[in-house]
Amino acid sequence: MRHAPVTEFYPRLPGPARFIGEIVAGLRLGKSVVVVFPEAMVEAGVADAILGEIAVENGRAEYCDPSAEPFPTRILTTFGVDPLHARAYEEWDTIIGWTPWHGSWVLIPGWHHQDVGEIVRRWPAQLNACGLSIEDRPKLVIAVRLADLPRSTITHLDPAGVAVHWWWGVLDRLDTEIRLSTISEQAVDPVDAAVIAELAGWDLPCVDHLFGNWDRTSAGLPDAVRDYRARARHQDPKSVVAQRPPSRRGLTAPPVELERHWREGLVDRWGRTIRSAPHALDDAEVTRRMWMAHNRVLIPHVDEERTRFERTILKKASPQALHGLARRNDDIIEIGSLAWLVETRRVDIGSRDRQRLQTFRDLRNDLAHHKPITDDLLRRVLDYLED
Repeated sequence: MRHAPVTEFYPRLPGPARFIGEIVAGLRLGKSVVVVFPEAMVEAGVADAILGEIAVENGRAEYCDPSAEPFPTRILTTFGVDPLHARAYEEWDTIIGWTPWHGSWVLIPGWHHQDVGEIVRRWPAQLNACGLSIEDRPKLVIAVRLADLPRSTITHLDPAGVAVHWWWGVLDRLDTEIRLSTISEQAVDPVDAAVIAELAGWDLPCVDHLFGNWDRTSAGLPDAVRDYRARARHQDPKSVVAQRPPSRRGLTAPPVELERHWREGLVDRWGRTIRSAPHALDDAEVTRRMWMAHNRVLIPHVDEERTRFERTILKKASPQALHGLARRNDDIIEIGSLAWLVETRRVDIGSRDRQRLQTFRDLRNDLAHHKPITDDLLRRVLDYLED
């Protein structure tokens, strides 16, 4: 099965679709829009893919002519008009009154236009003075990097006329899992899928890389990440968030202290947490993320097994065997205590069940100590779950 290149796939995911939907909703309310992308997403072609999806939402959307002419002249050229025949509108103070572009959306990728600073400075005044209805107003979709438009300018834009959207926290776990599900002809093992998603986070190209290059062993995961780092031509790992914990989470835009790393594609918000890119992780953080994945997927099975064995053991155990056994405040017997009852022969449940109980006790102990599961233990756990 041939799957779509990851750049083309972004707009199909729920997170980017919501992002695009919010932008389109603002345009339909009469607002122009500034969309701020990190340089890494522009270089990867993702920003252009998002702009393309915005454009298809309006049959009168056009990309602004990228020539070096003044903005009003470029607008006339964009809509196929010879400026010599529309001299009355070839100025900033008059272009808003040019009827043929009313109701249109004009897309302006800032990396192809040198004057976006002037455009965002002068455009709100045109909107305030034009007297046009929401339907008739031309709307600008100005996509920028912070190299094109300083953050100080962006934060001072009047939200009444210009909405601002940052590519920050657009992707979450569901988007990552959907990408993984579409690049495999068969269902991916849930534990492997959890590891890939937890390790890759918002970095969808890393999902593709790990799916195709990770050997599915605990020892092989750091090697796969190092290979990804080498292919991406990144240097020494540096977990940005671990080294510089942000003072705030940044719900709509990257915190100022992480701005440079965000621009370089080293950090983003994924769900409710800020995450460093996988190629910025050292082996210790790779191991921690593997543990997080194992904990997310396997800890429910520990509780299921504990409940089943508790029921079985309580039926067989004498009051003397249970005397003095430590219990939680809710009277639940921990899986470690159940294994102790069996190992000290206070209760006999047969050798196979004893081995199964010990396996899930070991699983619980490793997870409780923030240790990823070894390949041998994982194989034993999965064998029991598939039994």
